[in-house]
Amino acid sequence: MTESTTTNPNGDDYHWKQYQTTIPKDLAEFFDTDRETSLEWKVGGASNKLEITVHDNSEDNP
Repeated sequence: MTESTTTNPNGDDYHWKQYQTTIPKDLAEFFDTDRETSLEWKVGGASNKLEITVHDNSEDNP
């Protein structure tokens, strides 16, 4: 886990935590991940849902 504090332009401090995890190989293959692909995970909300966004960070995809 990485913790950081950033000062906003209005002078208020913003604290955030960043977590890193590994995912099962079958799940990675399902999303066709490679070193140029990243997953953004969002958990929670009124329906306790899990939302995953796949980002293609390759140079071929501007």
